Amino acid sequence: MIVSEKEYAVECWTGEMSALLAKSPAHAAKLCHEYENVVMVYYIPKKGIEQTKRFKVRPDDVYIISYPKVGTTWLQQIAMLVRLEGDLSFFEGKHIITMVPFLEICTLPDMTAYKDKEEIMSGPTGVEMADAMPTNTPRILKTHVVPRWLPDGLKDNPPAKVLYMARNPKDTAVSGYHFCQLVKPLPTYTWHEFFEEFIADRAFYGSWFEHTLYWWKLRNHPNVLFLKYEDMKQDPRKAVIQIAEFMGKSLPNDIIDRIVEASSFKFMKSNESMNPDVAFNKLVDLTKEKSFMRKGMVGDWKNYFTEDQNHRFDKLYEEKMSGSGLEFGFE
Repeated sequence: MIVSEKEYAVECWTGEMSALLAKSPAHAAKLCHEYENVVMVYYIPKKGIEQTKRFKVRPDDVYIISYPKVGTTWLQQIAMLVRLEGDLSFFEGKHIITMVPFLEICTLPDMTAYKDKEEIMSGPTGVEMADAMPTNTPRILKTHVVPRWLPDGLKDNPPAKVLYMARNPKDTAVSGYHFCQLVKPLPTYTWHEFFEEFIADRAFYGSWFEHTLYWWKLRNHPNVLFLKYEDMKQDPRKAVIQIAEFMGKSLPNDIIDRIVEASSFKFMKSNESMNPDVAFNKLVDLTKEKSFMRKGMVGDWKNYFTEDQNHRFDKLYEEKMSGSGLEFGFE
C-alpha cells in the first residue's frame, strides 16, 4: 500500500527544517530532504547519493546522464536497442526500467510499489543492483546526480561512454511539474509554485543550469556525446545513427529503421515492456490525462508560462547562459 504523506515525512525528514526547504511551500518541504544544499525526494536518500559518489566505473559501461524530465527514458530505450542491435525479443517478459539500473534511487526488485516506509529505505539502490551485474556483461546505467556527486571515475575525464541528454529548460520545467502530479509520493505543486521552485533551484536535483552546463563543457571529450532533445525529435534517425556510432556499433539500415520505430513515442507508449506506466503502476496516479509518457513534444511550455513568468525566465536564462555558446530550440 502507499503510505500517507505524514508517514513519508517522518521517514524522510526529522529535526529542524533546513533553511533551503523552509523557503519551499510547506506541503512540498515535508516530502523532501536536503543533501548538500540540493532538494531531493524521499526515494533518493542520502545512502543512494553517497553510494553513487563511491561507485566504481567500468571502462565498458555506458552512462545515460541527464537532468530529470528531459527524455531520459527515450534515450535509454535507444541505447538498449543499439546494444541489442534491434533485437526486440530480448524485452519479452522484462521491462526497460529493470534493465538499466538508476544508480541513486532506492527501489524494489519488482519495481511495482513501495509497501511501507521501512521498505523504501531498506530496499536496494541502483548502485547495489549495478554492482551485482556480471563483470563480463557491459552495463548501461543512468543517473541524474548533480556533477559534484558523480563517481570520481566519471568526473572531468570519463573513461566510460557518457550519453548526456539536454532539453530546453522551459519544457523541462513543465514536464517536471506534471511528473509531480503523477507520482503519488511527490509534492503536488500548483504550476505557479513549481515555477518558483524551479527558477530558485529548489526543484528536485537542483539547478538545471549547473547540470546542463557542466556536461556542455565536456561536449568535445571523446567519451561524451551531448544530445539535445529538440534535435532528436526533429530527426530521430540521425540521432540513432549518431548514438550507435558513439557506442561502437555499425548497424545496417534495416536495423537502424527498426530502432527508430521501436523508440518512437507511439511505440513505447503502447508497449508494456517500454512504457514506465506499466512498471510503476501502483506508484503513480494514472488516468487518461496522466502518464509518464504525456506528450513528448517541443513547445508545450507556452500552455503554462504566463507573460510575466516568461519574461522573468528569459532574463534568468540570458544571465546563466551568457558566453556558453549553448542554444536550444523552444518551439
